[in-house]
Amino acid sequence: MNRKTLVSRITAIVLFALVLCSAFLQQAFHWLPEMPNSENRRLSDKPVLRLNLLDPFPVAYEAYYNDHFAYRNQLVKVYSDLSLNLFNKCPYPDQVILGKKGNLFMVPKELVNYQRTDLFTREDLDKVKSDFLFRKKYLAEKGIDYYFAICPTKYSIYPEYLPWFVQQKDTISRTDQFIDLLKSIGIKVIDLRPALLAAKDSIPEGLFMATDNHWNDIGGFVGYQEIMKNIRHNFPGLKMKQSSDYNIQTMWRDGGNLAVILNKAKEMRDRRYFFNPKYKVTTSLIQPCPYQVPDEFEAKEYFKGYTQSDASLPNILIIHDSFGQYVQSYFKDSFSRTVFIWDKWQYKLNESILEQEKPDIYVTLCLESLLKGLADNCEFKTISGEKQ
Repeated sequence: MNRKTLVSRITAIVLFALVLCSAFLQQAFHWLPEMPNSENRRLSDKPVLRLNLLDPFPVAYEAYYNDHFAYRNQLVKVYSDLSLNLFNKCPYPDQVILGKKGNLFMVPKELVNYQRTDLFTREDLDKVKSDFLFRKKYLAEKGIDYYFAICPTKYSIYPEYLPWFVQQKDTISRTDQFIDLLKSIGIKVIDLRPALLAAKDSIPEGLFMATDNHWNDIGGFVGYQEIMKNIRHNFPGLKMKQSSDYNIQTMWRDGGNLAVILNKAKEMRDRRYFFNPKYKVTTSLIQPCPYQVPDEFEAKEYFKGYTQSDASLPNILIIHDSFGQYVQSYFKDSFSRTVFIWDKWQYKLNESILEQEKPDIYVTLCLESLLKGLADNCEFKTISGEKQ
């Protein structure tokens, strides 16, 4: 064997050994910068070894290692970049749909809702009816004006941005099933789809973030105005904010939650709109949170409360999901006391909070694709409120 061949073989062996050891070196010395996880799920926790319970440990540790091995997030990003840049293909089709004009669409829960492939069953609707009849009676006895507002998904407002293969079934939607039921029992329903559809052609900036499944601050403002129009039927003295009451500032930011899933938050930039009041702000923040915060929630997410000096205005309580975060700055200046509760996607009546807040107006604000989860949390009740 000549010297050149020997050197090349030794070099190959050394390089192979380095590759094998590099994962351990990375974990020990972090010579490559760590990348944050971008998956829309919680990664597996490291299991505790218990000598009296060994059977589940190997599977649990394998799941943990698969989620945390060295270079994992770097390799995920390489895969994502190759899929998008080289093949123009979504690397996570079960999470995100690549739409037109840079628009991304969320798949979990929202796609089946748009395609009308997962309608409510008769049992679902009966359970919702029973629960909401109780809510109606409970709130009416306390003199509280109740509204159920439904936020649309991006699918409902911008279907023209969807790829050709996303089609709807020719049937009623789950959203329409829910609205028809609530209206049939006398609940005041505010369907925000027509208002946003009517506004979209006159607002070239768009009503939803391109790289996120949420509406933007302009879409939230349109939703706020539509809800206020309905509330003012019973409270005509309420003043509704107009766009002319604000200086609207545009700022670019990293991409939203869907761009994060694709590992493209830095490349897929998006716009935020900040509504800076021209009027004098008289509201003050309520601190600290006066209620028990659910597990895995921070107090600042679960509760936001505001008061202002004009005690002649009514009080409002709003139970919401993440879409509600985009309307808080508008509602807080329209009422004497404004309280927002994000109850971990339960959309419950929250009687204990109602008893303490004693609002004049109560609003449930729910994204249409999450109505199924709301229905799952409903209970069969008698008219007295006892479980059957």
